[in-house]
Amino acid sequence: MKKLISKIQDSALDMMNNVKYEDKTHTYYSTETGEWFQGVSTVSSIVPKDWLSAWGAKEAVKALGYSDYEGDTETAKEVMKQIKNMKTPEEYILFLKNAKGASGRKSKTALVDGKAGHEWLETYVKAKIRNTKLPAMPKGSLERPINQFLEWEQKNVKQWILSEARVSNVSKKYAGTLDAVAILEDWSLSLIDFKFSSHISEDYLLQTAGYQACFEPYNIEFDSRVIIRLPKTLEKEEWDKETMKYRMVANDIEVMMLDKGYEEDRDAFYHALPLKRWINKFTK
Repeated sequence: MKKLISKIQDSALDMMNNVKYEDKTHTYYSTETGEWFQGVSTVSSIVPKDWLSAWGAKEAVKALGYSDYEGDTETAKEVMKQIKNMKTPEEYILFLKNAKGASGRKSKTALVDGKAGHEWLETYVKAKIRNTKLPAMPKGSLERPINQFLEWEQKNVKQWILSEARVSNVSKKYAGTLDAVAILEDWSLSLIDFKFSSHISEDYLLQTAGYQACFEPYNIEFDSRVIIRLPKTLEKEEWDKETMKYRMVANDIEVMMLDKGYEEDRDAFYHALPLKRWINKFTK
């Protein structure tokens, strides 16, 4: 096992030396040629998000006073008061503009929360690897999901090997930064991805496959990929197909173990590389 751990860490160091990363632009380049490399998460984001437009519309009408819950009119009453107090069309247009940007503001808040959570997890896992002092428990909205993660770790992780490792595939011209690699309690080798989100999305499968494929040239095989969704709220909205209404349900840690389907996900990721490169010609 020690030989395997050294092999994994040496391969990560070699891959890190193959690329340089510009933090401001979140861009990877080949250290040898200076050529731009596609990012794993950017490529995997090509998966259609059919729910996104509906969610954006929902957030906009919520800002206008709409509620999914029958009998809930409090926000609508407040919005009606605001509209009645408006004196000019310009005030009303500004109000509508604010509603139009509701989904964007919510997304930015979610990104801030996720970034703070990832930073704590990176510090924690690195401290476990290096056997140094562990970080203090975070307060506020992150405390609950981190506690749930620690409970999962205690039951499932035998040893951490990598944290926030920059990986690359020179032949395919892409790179990325994976969250963690660990040996689980059953002695299996797993690539682990942390997500602070409301649900597990299909593009996470492509993303983790893209990371794992970077280890193939080093003859390193993983037994599984683990996607860990960490909650930021006590409850979350869930659509009830029977009643055709939203309901609030407990929002707890969600763990997806992927021990099959890697080759299919990897090949789909490989096929997404030229398509995303083609799309970038029109967006850059």
